[in-house]
Amino acid sequence: MRAIARLATRLSTQRHGTSTIELALLSPILAVVVAGSVDCARLISAKLALQQAAERTAELASSGSIASAAFTSLQAEAATAANVPSSSVTVSYWLECDATRQSAFDGTCTSGQQVGRYASIAITSSYTPTFSWLLHAIGQSGSIPVTANASVRVQ
Repeated sequence: MRAIARLATRLSTQRHGTSTIELALLSPILAVVVAGSVDCARLISAKLALQQAAERTAELASSGSIASAAFTSLQAEAATAANVPSSSVTVSYWLECDATRQSAFDGTCTSGQQVGRYASIAITSSYTPTFSWLLHAIGQSGSIPVTANASVRVQ
């Protein structure tokens, strides 16, 4: 019993290797923080890429006339720009008469009303983190939904 007490006393006064033990204890925590930071940066990059594709498609919608071929193929253009299937892209068109949304895009407003025709592009995708085990550790699924939206007045 005395030998254990002497050993404990001797170890408590020794300072050699303390920083190595502290590093060994903190390394797993630092690794998780770095892995999470990398995945967050990649998620933001994926979101920005989708948003850029939606904005480019909105610019395309506003660049030509409503009857142009580019305007009628906005869904395919957005899907190509975002590198997602066409089913992940929703394009909506609507007409506003004096800031009141109408049901028909190609309808008309009564005389004297302010007319506005709009197009909206919504793109959905998902991001699978490189370190998806971090999501499973907090009870989440292995992928994160990512969406982007852009709207533009076309007339």
